[in-house]
Amino acid sequence: MTETNEYGHVDEQGNVFLSTPEGPVKLGQYTIGDAKEALAFYAKRFDDLVAEIILTVSRLAEAKAPVESVNALIDRIGKAIESPNMLGDIPSLNVYKDELSNLVEDQKKALAERKAAAKVAALAKREELVAIAESLANSTSWKITGEKFKEMLDEWKNVTNVDRGKEQELWKRFSSARSVFDKARRNHFAALDATRSEATAAKKALIAKAAELADSTEWAATTTAFKKLMDNWKGLARAGKSEEEKLWKEFKSVQDKFFTNRNTVNEARDEEFGKNLTLKQELAAAAEALLPIIDLDAVKNSLREISEKWEKIGHVPRNDKEKIERRLKSVEDAVRRAQEEIWHRSKPEVIERANGFISSFEASVAKLEKGIADAKAAKKAGDIKKLEAQLAQTQALLDAARSGASKLG
Repeated sequence: MTETNEYGHVDEQGNVFLSTPEGPVKLGQYTIGDAKEALAFYAKRFDDLVAEIILTVSRLAEAKAPVESVNALIDRIGKAIESPNMLGDIPSLNVYKDELSNLVEDQKKALAERKAAAKVAALAKREELVAIAESLANSTSWKITGEKFKEMLDEWKNVTNVDRGKEQELWKRFSSARSVFDKARRNHFAALDATRSEATAAKKALIAKAAELADSTEWAATTTAFKKLMDNWKGLARAGKSEEEKLWKEFKSVQDKFFTNRNTVNEARDEEFGKNLTLKQELAAAAEALLPIIDLDAVKNSLREISEKWEKIGHVPRNDKEKIERRLKSVEDAVRRAQEEIWHRSKPEVIERANGFISSFEASVAKLEKGIADAKAAKKAGDIKKLEAQLAQTQALLDAARSGASKLG
């Protein structure tokens, strides 16, 4: 029994034929089923090929189909046209073949354009990285710049390789800049390590000196010595962070031992000297009661007795010493000024100079009085007024000189 459709037929022996303008073309023989199944089998081959073509066209439009696989499909379409082995509209395959070929060419062109753009972008990116690297070659921000170079190296590795000659030229510049920075950083930290080693040794020596002083009871001298050690410590470079903290704790521990001992002794001494302070406060009050000075000799005698008692009392707490000493000194200064004033008034040359002023002013007064009398006789009103004003000023000076002289001697 034969079976036919619009594209071919199957004879009684199961031979499958494709209808063509030139006549039937035998595709093969189907022996595992009837004629209808044979037609369906060979028709499915055509449908499957068309479905694959449609899917490939769609993937090409999305730029997701590899060119190699599309070319293989075009070859299969060509073979299906030249040597058919399926039932269907074989001539329509030429349209599919041409469409796929055109799409492949378009994709090749787009791919070439993308590659060209990628090449330009890759070179621009590498040139950017080189420019940054060369700008950082002499940086001394070791941590930040070191991390930046690492970041840029990772970026360099991820940039597309497109122009080997140009890339090698740019890599040489990038690598050279990085090498300059790395060498400077190694030298810096080598020098820093050497400085830190010297600082560590010097600080250990200071700790040893401090340990020798820790149990001293020469409080003043040792306090000065510790201050000098501290100044020396501050003048040294820092050791490594962990080492610096360890050394400082050790130095401070030794220093604290001395100052704790000193403060303990001073506190005990200050407590003992508290009674002395009370006595001196009483004497200071007695000295202050001598002011103002009326009888200098009596005040001097009283102050002498107070001073003798003061010296016998002894030390007071350190924090109160300056204040209490200042109270007594203010009274002593007042007595000294009073004595100097009396001495100054009794000096012969001072008295002689005062008398000289008086004589001079008296002569000036007499002269002005005569001038006024002459002006009056001449009826010179302007001169009279002027001379009278001068006479008043000179008379005031004479009175002041006489008053001062009365206090001398």
